[in-house]
Amino acid sequence: MTIYECSRSITSSVTPDEWAWRAGREEPAWRLSWLPDQLTREQAWAGMRLQEMLSHPDPASDHDAHARALADQLGITVQQALHTLHQRMLDRRHS
Repeated sequence: MTIYECSRSITSSVTPDEWAWRAGREEPAWRLSWLPDQLTREQAWAGMRLQEMLSHPDPASDHDAHARALADQLGITVQQALHTLHQRMLDRRHS
């Protein structure tokens, strides 16, 4: 899993349908494609990492605590993130 970051965007090698972009100059200036709130760069990066983790869960690894910590940075739960990302996937399939 690789996250690519430049001054205006953050993308993922795992989930090309989700991304983060810089929406302004002053922090919080970032947006995630799957969340409505403005975020800091650190929160946007955490959101990208979380959506990578949730898109390819590995039942043999211990990602639960890390996923919860990333979700906490965004002010959501892992279940809320899963629901939102799953709904976006379904919407893309039916559009």
